[in-house]
Amino acid sequence: MARDGLRSHLSGSVPISIAAHLAVLLLLLIVPLAADIALPMPEKDLPDFIRVAPPPPLAPVPAARRPVTTMTDLSVPPTSAPPSIQPETPAPGPRFDVAIGSGTDVPAGVGVDSSVATVTPPPPPEAPHPTTVRVAQLPEPPRKIVDARPVYPEFARNARVEGTVILEAVLDTSGTITQLRVVRSVPLLDRAALDAVRQWKYTPTVYGGRSVSVLMTITIRFTLTQ
Repeated sequence: MARDGLRSHLSGSVPISIAAHLAVLLLLLIVPLAADIALPMPEKDLPDFIRVAPPPPLAPVPAARRPVTTMTDLSVPPTSAPPSIQPETPAPGPRFDVAIGSGTDVPAGVGVDSSVATVTPPPPPEAPHPTTVRVAQLPEPPRKIVDARPVYPEFARNARVEGTVILEAVLDTSGTITQLRVVRSVPLLDRAALDAVRQWKYTPTVYGGRSVSVLMTITIRFTLTQ
């Protein structure tokens, strides 16, 4: 019984709900259409359109002329074959005539072109020859031609002083001793050695085909006799 009552209740409320929805739709669609809406009127007095003149046509731009390349311009390759081939001419340059031979037997105008002439370089300068050489460099030492024996100093003899004095001497080109110094000294005997050696003289020395001075060492021994 309850089910039948519920079914009858639902069957009666559905048509009412549908009718209500349709009424709402009609109101939403019809009412706006029936309303008095004023639309804007178009303007009648509108100004005429201003005719704009078209811009003048642009003047045609002349095509750039391509420079004509001549055969004399070697920096730009040619674009067309030349009508003929010209023989090459040598570049101008200096020309020198060198006379062949010496004296007056060469006729005027005879010469050779410097571009094909072989130039011989000058010989290298000779090394400067030494003016003073050591006696060890000589094939034969100078020979003493004037000799003087050293005098034993009396005070050195009384003091029983013995020893060896070594001197360094420079002989000039004539064999004369021009410079003399003590290399190894014995204080009481140096003066006697210097006085004696200054009197010595040697033969001139020739080295490499020219006269030279000689640097040599002289040794003098002082010994007391018993």
